[in-house]
Amino acid sequence: MLRHVIAPARFFSQVPNEIIRHPRLSSDAVRLLTWQLSLPEGAHEPLSRTAERAGIKKTAFQNAKRQLSDEGFLHEWRAQNTHGHWTTTQLVSNVPLTVAQAMALREGRDRSTRQPRQARPAEPPTAARPTAGQPTGRSADPQPQEETQEKNSHPPTAPGEAERLLLSLREDDPRLAMSARTARRWAPLAEPWLTLGLPREQVVRTLTQGLTDARSPLGALHWRLQHALPTPSPLTTPTAPPPRVARMRECEGSHLQPRLFLPSADETRCPDCSGTTHSPTINSSPPPASYLAARAAVTSRFRAAPRKGAPAGRA
Repeated sequence: MLRHVIAPARFFSQVPNEIIRHPRLSSDAVRLLTWQLSLPEGAHEPLSRTAERAGIKKTAFQNAKRQLSDEGFLHEWRAQNTHGHWTTTQLVSNVPLTVAQAMALREGRDRSTRQPRQARPAEPPTAARPTAGQPTGRSADPQPQEETQEKNSHPPTAPGEAERLLLSLREDDPRLAMSARTARRWAPLAEPWLTLGLPREQVVRTLTQGLTDARSPLGALHWRLQHALPTPSPLTTPTAPPPRVARMRECEGSHLQPRLFLPSADETRCPDCSGTTHSPTINSSPPPASYLAARAAVTSRFRAAPRKGAPAGRA
């Protein structure tokens, strides 16, 4: 095996062979760690951003983080500040650290950021050559590390009404089952459906009916959430006619008690006070002769008929 190596003069990083040849670190974990160790002093780049720049996918990134944490090269602390925001403090090191050692380094770094140390006078360079010898063990003194913070302004919250509606659709059709992440992403599309003022059962029935024969029920549901929102029709309340008593008027005449009457025009007095009460007209002319003759015949016939229960021989 032939090798050709040129020592770089600038823009290089010193990485221990223990990291490059570590038997339990994958190539993604080694690349993620060496990338972080090569960042300049004072850089605040979270591991997720480093993974994006390095082209490491989500699953590989999670596996690499777990490997680095298991081997002691990565330590994380999650806390909530006074404003309610969640922050994640990450510490990477080029040597494995225990939890106690990592916490001591973090506390020392916090103190150093709060109280800057006095600059020591620069020592003149020496011309002495480094002493050759066997490598010695590494101590847990402060090493080049990178401390990053990932701010999360939205801590995990309970699902809203729209999310619960979408998650409950699986009860009507198992093919409409979706993950909580999908329900959270589709919740803004379902919120206008809840503002229609319709009962929940009617909203669910409108969203799910006719999806049994769909090739992709979830795709059809997503299209229906976007484009099938019913237009609320204006509510027309039928105007009831005013009650009869509202059209009545109090009579201005003299009565023992107030009297209401229903005027036909603009009159202010009841028919009794105004004298407009009309009694039925009685015809005073004598009845015709035909009527009198018929009445006399009926009367005589009634008198000639025998009474019921009368003794025989008596009229």
